[in-house]
Amino acid sequence: MPSHRTLILPTQNAILNTDRCVAASQLLNFYITPRNLQLTPQSVICTPTRITKRRSSALDVTNIKIENFKRISEVEIPLSKVNYIVGGNNSGKSSVLQAIHMAASCAKLSLERKEQVLPEAELRYSPTSEFTLLGHSAPYENKATGSRGRIEFTGTANDGTVASYRVEIYKGRNYGSVGVDRSGTYAGFGQEICDPKSMFSVFVPGISGIPHREEHKNYASVFLKAAGGEANLVFRNIIRILDESDKILEVEDILKDIIGNCKIYISHDAERDLFVDVQFSQGGGKSVPIDLTGTGILQLVQIVAYVCLFEPKFLLVDEPDNHLHPSRQAILAKTFDKLSELYGSTIVVTTHSRHLVAAASSTAKIVWMKDGKIESDECKDLASVLMDLGALDQLDSQGADCIICTEDKGKRALENCVESLGLSERIKVISYNGINNAASSVAIKAMADLYENNPLIIVHRDRDFMIDAEVNMWGADYINRDMLVFSPPLCDIESYHCTPAHVAAVYDLGEFECRQIVQEEIDRSANDFRAKFRKKRQEANQKFWKDGGSPNTNELWPENEGANLERAYGKKLISNLNDRLSQQPGGRRNLEALVSQELMSLLRSCLEQSGFFQVEQGEAAG
Repeated sequence: MPSHRTLILPTQNAILNTDRCVAASQLLNFYITPRNLQLTPQSVICTPTRITKRRSSALDVTNIKIENFKRISEVEIPLSKVNYIVGGNNSGKSSVLQAIHMAASCAKLSLERKEQVLPEAELRYSPTSEFTLLGHSAPYENKATGSRGRIEFTGTANDGTVASYRVEIYKGRNYGSVGVDRSGTYAGFGQEICDPKSMFSVFVPGISGIPHREEHKNYASVFLKAAGGEANLVFRNIIRILDESDKILEVEDILKDIIGNCKIYISHDAERDLFVDVQFSQGGGKSVPIDLTGTGILQLVQIVAYVCLFEPKFLLVDEPDNHLHPSRQAILAKTFDKLSELYGSTIVVTTHSRHLVAAASSTAKIVWMKDGKIESDECKDLASVLMDLGALDQLDSQGADCIICTEDKGKRALENCVESLGLSERIKVISYNGINNAASSVAIKAMADLYENNPLIIVHRDRDFMIDAEVNMWGADYINRDMLVFSPPLCDIESYHCTPAHVAAVYDLGEFECRQIVQEEIDRSANDFRAKFRKKRQEANQKFWKDGGSPNTNELWPENEGANLERAYGKKLISNLNDRLSQQPGGRRNLEALVSQELMSLLRSCLEQSGFFQVEQGEAAG
């Protein structure tokens, strides 16, 4: 009978961390059992203590370059510690996460086996069963100059030097084999990406539901499942291992900062129980099985548990907002910030949720993707722009054929016009802030691109006494992105509720009488209107004519000419008219409650010029 192989331990009750247990099990074919980590065939029993948190590595990946992988031909993505990738369906968001995880997975297996060519069946992770079909425009090939996938990590190595590491994947020479080339800075950078005993990346795909029951599994099995992107299938075992390692309190502490007091209970006797039972309670309430806690809580616990146990360099989360209430999405954003702060993990999240993006911290990076490319990197702090716009919550999943973006005070007036035109089902009006911010054009276009039907975008702004050339200069950023600018001739949208025809319709008066009333109120405030006109013209001159050449203000409104509706400031005029007309029979009426026929006519003309109605007629004919 052969003698037993021995593992030399410093003491009888030696402490093993879980990474060492994996290495030991691989070297000596040991089987790791729960609680006491009993190693067989040699009967050595080790009682673990709390696994201390890994010292935060100086490794810092600041850039990912992906070539020829699924939806991506070539894209280079700069990274912060927390990153949100946003875009419509088939924009390439998920391809980014899959490329990162697969590159690390292939590199690890290649290093572990010390082989450049691997059996496809042994890949720990692949987003498809046919590896060669991951090529963007053609299947992967064996030729050095042929179709290959390339993922390059760039950043700072542990010694503070600039480093890069590239993983190249291609079709092996033999059937069912995968080639893996690794190149670049290895020491202190590539070695952390490839280290088989640690988890460089944890991939959480979509909503990670958990099975109703889960049998006990050793750490090695749990590790491999998680490495393959299936941590949800061994979630209860992850909780059990955290408990056995005295780290479950760490999970509860993190969750407490996010959702309040909670408690996780683990029940499992290795000698008696086949299944692992995990229960959860919140706020001192009754504990329930973990799978009955609801999607939001379950997802939070899963993500926190994965990071606490594996302490990955990268946490990759694919669309965690699916079927998650907006309030939970805001909590999720807070969770990502907390985990990155505590563990130093770089977190990359794909989402199409305006709520999750709006809840992102000011330091988070927002990357907008379309057709496998970054849509725009012009805005240095797009997260702040999105929140400042105030338009995110007004877009819904139904989309629209046309989106009209307007300032807050113009929203109701334009909605009345849309309703009177019978187009409420096809046109959505949203209000936003920051119309003078050029980044608004990037954000509005990107938000519209979340919809697959490519809606027409019309951006409305008050004229504010600008001439046509200035409107065109202001709207250039929007026009260059295939949007329309709608800026009616009168000073502001309120002016269209002060026309004689509109006042006559609201108060059932004759139009001639209303013309007199309106002009009298304009004359009464002529000095105020001229002062407002001069102020607005001064702002326009400073904004659009910095090098000179601006139109002369006195020529636009000569001193010897009086005020008229085109020179009136509607926001003041409408207040004057409301006060004066309140003495009419029937009392004061709201001039803005009734649709302005003139404004509606101008909007219709804008839609006609855009071809909006031609599309409608073409669809009807088809």
